Amino acid sequence: MSDDPDVPVLRASDAEREAVVARLQAAVGEGRLDLDEFAQRAEKAYAAVSRAELDLLVADLPGNAPPPVEIVGQRTPEEVTSVFGDVVLAVAATPPRRAGTVFGDVRVDLRGLRTGEERLDLHVSTVFGDVDVIVAEGVQAELLGRTVFGDRKVELAPVPRLAGTPLVVVHGRTVFGNLRLRSLAPGESPSRWRALMDRLAQGRQLP
Repeated sequence: MSDDPDVPVLRASDAEREAVVARLQAAVGEGRLDLDEFAQRAEKAYAAVSRAELDLLVADLPGNAPPPVEIVGQRTPEEVTSVFGDVVLAVAATPPRRAGTVFGDVRVDLRGLRTGEERLDLHVSTVFGDVDVIVAEGVQAELLGRTVFGDRKVELAPVPRLAGTPLVVVHGRTVFGNLRLRSLAPGESPSRWRALMDRLAQGRQLP
């Protein structure tokens, strides 16, 4: 707050407090703040009276994160981020190098990928959400990284590597969420429940 009594103090609204907390959550997902720093700043944000107090909490952070993103079948930007939402990518060209969110899931489906590169490195992260990377059967892939309070799974089909396909290296990080790398056949739904319903529907059609 200003010490000059002639300068009016702009009081903070609930919406402005929530916006600052959302920016702090995005900073956690980006690796700019750790969970302790986030907790301390979020507490101060909710207790802030003026806009000036809120501005100080994000003064060392870049501008607001972009809104939730879903991209299908087109070239993606170098980095895709979200807050309070999922990042869902199904790309046929070069995937983003980084994808992350806070309080949401990240799913990257690379089964339609067409590229001449020998190796693709993908950095994915989320806080309070799951990461799910899908490659086509026969594509060689590796999962690097760690989870905090979550599971780490690699579920690749035991089939020979397809000639001409790249090595996909997934660098993953989750906090309170699972980290998963798997392969699926073309046309198979990435949703476990959708795949189950499809199998049930096929069973009903059998004579």
